[in-house]
Amino acid sequence: MDTIIFVKDRNWPDTNSRIYEISSADLGRKAMTSWSRIEDMQAAGYSLPGEALQNRYFALSNRDDATQAEWDEFIDALWNVVHSMTPEALADWFIQLNDPVTVKAHCWVHDGVEYLDAAHTLPRDEASR
Repeated sequence: MDTIIFVKDRNWPDTNSRIYEISSADLGRKAMTSWSRIEDMQAAGYSLPGEALQNRYFALSNRDDATQAEWDEFIDALWNVVHSMTPEALADWFIQLNDPVTVKAHCWVHDGVEYLDAAHTLPRDEASR
């Protein structure tokens, strides 16, 4: 199973570790969970991937009469965008959602080897050579 490892300069919330390892298959879900926990509506809107989603979010959030069905359609559209994102874009979004100043590195793991890219073309130990 492929995973991605994120390294912070402090412990991840609710853990005793600076390292957070996620299955690559779960990265979109973890990013969506991080996004859904943002309490500040302005911050949540500006952290969305892409201007179209941001505009749609702000249009809904500024309306007093926005229905649950409209919000559900928005979330479905967001999931569609998340599912279409490249692994690198998902990793970047996850970092953005999780205090990017404190995230110092990330790498991809495939068959026990760490890589700098999701395509597993550049082993991490090769980067320093």
